[in-house]
Amino acid sequence: MNKWHINKWYFFVGMLVIFAVIISLILKDTSLTFSSYDREKFPHLIGNSMVKKPSLAGRLKIIEIDGRKTLGDQHGNPIQLRGMSTHGLQWFPQIINNNAFSALSKDWEANVIRLAMYVGEGGYSTDPSVKEKVIEGINLAIKNDMYVIVDWHILNPGDPNAKIYSGAKEFFKEIASKYPNDLHIIYELANEPNPTESDITNDIAGWEKVKKYAEPIIKMLRDMGNENIIIVGNPEWSTRPDLAVNDPIDDKNVMYSAHFYTGSASVWENGNKGHIARNIEKALENGLTVFVTEWGTSEASGDGGPYLNEADEWLEFLNSNNISWVNWSLANKNEASAAFLPTTSLDPGNGKVWAVNQLSLSGEYVRARIKGIPYKPISRETMGK
Repeated sequence: MNKWHINKWYFFVGMLVIFAVIISLILKDTSLTFSSYDREKFPHLIGNSMVKKPSLAGRLKIIEIDGRKTLGDQHGNPIQLRGMSTHGLQWFPQIINNNAFSALSKDWEANVIRLAMYVGEGGYSTDPSVKEKVIEGINLAIKNDMYVIVDWHILNPGDPNAKIYSGAKEFFKEIASKYPNDLHIIYELANEPNPTESDITNDIAGWEKVKKYAEPIIKMLRDMGNENIIIVGNPEWSTRPDLAVNDPIDDKNVMYSAHFYTGSASVWENGNKGHIARNIEKALENGLTVFVTEWGTSEASGDGGPYLNEADEWLEFLNSNNISWVNWSLANKNEASAAFLPTTSLDPGNGKVWAVNQLSLSGEYVRARIKGIPYKPISRETMGK
């Protein structure tokens, strides 16, 4: 082989090497690359074809597939809702703006938003004007093609029958009158029944008290002609949907909420299903439908973490069972569960997009999981998390 052929051969090999390096760099950067981690260990984290918008899916209803009930669209096909919850609207009302809702719908590809209207803790019971933010949020959700959960956010005290919550029926009547049978709206009647300053025990007796509170409101909404999905909380901060198995609410479009924080509860504990995941499974296996109306990447306090490996396990569990979910929270509070950095405005501006470096570690992660794309965190060495 003469020198010219040898040089040509080296040139050809060199070009192949350079080409391979370029291709690997492109694949490394693109959000369309499926890592073996995503594809093999957690196959249900990638893709969001079930995450349909109201303009396509229409009115929601409970359907049955292969003997198990799940959330369905107007055509009787399964649908999954994925999105975000506001923090308390009395504390973070700035999130209610069109630019933010547009960003969530288009850039994040969310098809649901939850409006957390605290009743106590400086909320509706002492400042009824917070209801106007709920109404504004409903209008913006409809405008931006998202379903909207109207959350009567009970927390302290933990009994929905407590005097402080006596305005529940009138509140839901007013919303239902303003938006009669509107297909975008989902009613959440009691965020987290719990034993704090109450006798909502972690047992059947506790569930019976919640059910006694919920049934008159459900009847009122149905008598008004509203076919909307209604979500009912349950004892122990809505971690016990299974308690309704033996005495469910008699309504074809009622779902039961489940809440968890990935730093405080795992899908797997010592090789077995963790208690909350086990409670969800029991509910599903016995004919109930479950909606995770609140989960966070932090500990239950809202801080600590984020615990993203545990979050992957949870979302794999939820997605594989077509359980809809909403993440806590759309806030720039200095805590791990907040979606934005403390320096980030809750109004993303006329561009209607938050830059990734304006999101917290949790917000960046959850955005990817709503969109169903691989999570590829940016470097945060020179910025706050």
